[in-house]
Amino acid sequence: MSEENKNKGNKPENEFSEKANDLMGKGKDFVDKAEDCLEETVEKVKHSDAFGKIAGLFDKVEDFMENKSEEFHKGEMGAKFETFKEKTEDQAGELLRKVKEAGLKIGEQIDESIESFKGKKDRTRNENGGGI
Repeated sequence: MSEENKNKGNKPENEFSEKANDLMGKGKDFVDKAEDCLEETVEKVKHSDAFGKIAGLFDKVEDFMENKSEEFHKGEMGAKFETFKEKTEDQAGELLRKVKEAGLKIGEQIDESIESFKGKKDRTRNENGGGI
């Protein structure tokens, strides 16, 4: 191949690479500008009066909720809640015990039924001359 043909063959590839690099550079610049703009906006919001008021309001709400939670646990409702919780645990334990007992009884009945079925099957084989 001649030098001229080699240069022509490489030219579209080089143009594509240059365009891709230019496009990548422009994309990077755009992302950098967007990031800078976002950081500036965040800083403006952080220093705004509204943000300060909202942050203060959240602090007040948090304090209020903590106080009400402490009052609930210290007060009459907290004691009632604890009693209710203990009764529920006791009832759940009793129910679990009954379920276990019922499961054992059902298991025994199934075993008896299987044994009974096996006995009938064995008797049928013997009566038919060995199962024929």
